[in-house]
Amino acid sequence: MKFRHLFLTLCVGVLLAGCEIPFGKEDPVVVSVGNRKLTQSEVYRVVPQWDSLSDREKLGFLERWIDEEVIYQEAMDANIMNDSILSAQIETTIRKMVVDFYLQTFADTMMIGDSEKLNYYQAHRNSYLRGKTTVSGAILNFKDWASADAYYSEMKTRVINAVPPEHPNVKEIVRFDSVATTPDSCMIPDILTYPVGKLSVMRYCNGALKMAVVTERLDSADVRPFKEVADDVFNMVWIEHRRAVMDRLKKEWKMKRPIFSKMSVFNEKENQ
Repeated sequence: MKFRHLFLTLCVGVLLAGCEIPFGKEDPVVVSVGNRKLTQSEVYRVVPQWDSLSDREKLGFLERWIDEEVIYQEAMDANIMNDSILSAQIETTIRKMVVDFYLQTFADTMMIGDSEKLNYYQAHRNSYLRGKTTVSGAILNFKDWASADAYYSEMKTRVINAVPPEHPNVKEIVRFDSVATTPDSCMIPDILTYPVGKLSVMRYCNGALKMAVVTERLDSADVRPFKEVADDVFNMVWIEHRRAVMDRLKKEWKMKRPIFSKMSVFNEKENQ
């Protein structure tokens, strides 16, 4: 074990130095177990980020590779490939890999047109809504504390669902209608939590005596523009396009070959 650790450390050192190990010149052998050789090109293929690994990480990778290779060679010497269960598992795995790889060759060549993306966007506009809250109401300005106090005493218990009319004690009424941001950050810091229909207490803000009232708050939504959701639209269109293409290809391939079965489940499916 100490010899192997020393050997691996040497291998890592040679790789770090960019030198060639004396097993070969064109593609240096990093380490070998029996007749199996791990070349430098294989290392980079399996671990593309090899150059950014620490010496400890590289050493760990090489030790794991040796352990696996030793066990594999032991298994082959024991004729493990003759086991029927293993053979069936290998065949199943290979079939799935072949199917997935073949289907991927079609997926890689699929092209999605602009019209197809726009059609999807138009048909699924509700999927791209952006919530927006608006408020309506008024900011009331007063000339002095006495006028403000008298007005508040009169109105504080009322539910105000419309902008108050002109009043002798009110100097100016500044209306706001369906605004998505606060019309006065001092009086209405947050339109989402500000109470509706209730006159605020008087405050001195920005050189004026004020009260505020929000008469209505609406939660609405607008559709996000296509450019803003283009990437998501492309992904969704690609998924649907791929599904449609794969379904069509499978039907075409089935039509090319005779398919028979005596299983009753197929007849039941035909009748559904």
